[in-house]
Amino acid sequence: MKTIRFYLMMVVMALTAGAVKAQDSGITFGLKAGVNYATLPTSISSITDKKGKIGYNFGAFARVGQAVYFQPELNFVKFKSAYRYASNTYEPKFSQLNLPLMLGYKIINTEELNFRVSAGPDINYTLNKVSGPTGFDYKKFTAGGVINAGVDIGNLTIDARYSRGLTKINKGLGEKTGIFNLSVGLKIF
Repeated sequence: MKTIRFYLMMVVMALTAGAVKAQDSGITFGLKAGVNYATLPTSISSITDKKGKIGYNFGAFARVGQAVYFQPELNFVKFKSAYRYASNTYEPKFSQLNLPLMLGYKIINTEELNFRVSAGPDINYTLNKVSGPTGFDYKKFTAGGVINAGVDIGNLTIDARYSRGLTKINKGLGEKTGIFNLSVGLKIF
């Protein structure tokens, strides 16, 4: 029992030292979760009754820098959409790993309150097989762009974001992703 307490104490001391060092160096790590609203915009007129659907996401982020910062993230995103094509209704469901790489600026930058904006590329990998019309396959890899506005109140972080696919997730149907996201996170250190 003493050995377990000793190792537990060492872990707590290491995490505390790491948190202090990260704060001094301008590096922040955190976890976040939220909801999203996704659509699959297309200009093809034979796709009708397009509807967005609610999904969810969770992940981890890092922020490197002070007033100007770099923010990479790794998120799990679950979303779906609905549409009609050739008299059939389809509701493709996606489970994706999402890697946004944003450059940001803190417009208000105090110790207890930050208001920030950021933007950058967004890389996505679809983990599941997505069903759609026969002969129209959904791609595994897509790339896009993301714009983000956020506020930090102490260790609480709130973000509103729009992610737009720049490559087609379904080339035959001309579909790209469009995802609105609202998330709440906690800065760990």
